[in-house]
Amino acid sequence: METLRKWLYQIVTFVARVHDRIADYNQGTEAPLTDKELHLVVIGLFGLLLFLLVIPLFRFLTRRGRYGIMAWLFTFSTVLFVVLAIEVGQQLTKTSRMQLWDIVYGIAGFLAVSAVIALLYLLFSLIRWLFGKEK
Repeated sequence: METLRKWLYQIVTFVARVHDRIADYNQGTEAPLTDKELHLVVIGLFGLLLFLLVIPLFRFLTRRGRYGIMAWLFTFSTVLFVVLAIEVGQQLTKTSRMQLWDIVYGIAGFLAVSAVIALLYLLFSLIRWLFGKEK
């Protein structure tokens, strides 16, 4: 758990540093963008870059019939989004405090269930392979 918490903290720290550098650069330009305009441009470019990086990965995975990995990646990103949205929603509605540990435990729960499913799949594949060899 501690490793996951540190990893999330490092990501948040990295994003904050990048945000500060972009904001500082923006303030030094002749016509600085507003915060909302800056988010529009930066997140738009980030999304485009991520999309362009994901296309070759998915093309590689589908050529090898790795649909399970693709589905897991999509599910994991959705779980991350939902967990973060729940925490932000709790903070905004004042129904609870936004806590990093809630996010860490939510992600850890998904990873634990994923590990169990992966082990069951590997066991099933091993049994199938062993019985397939005997024929």
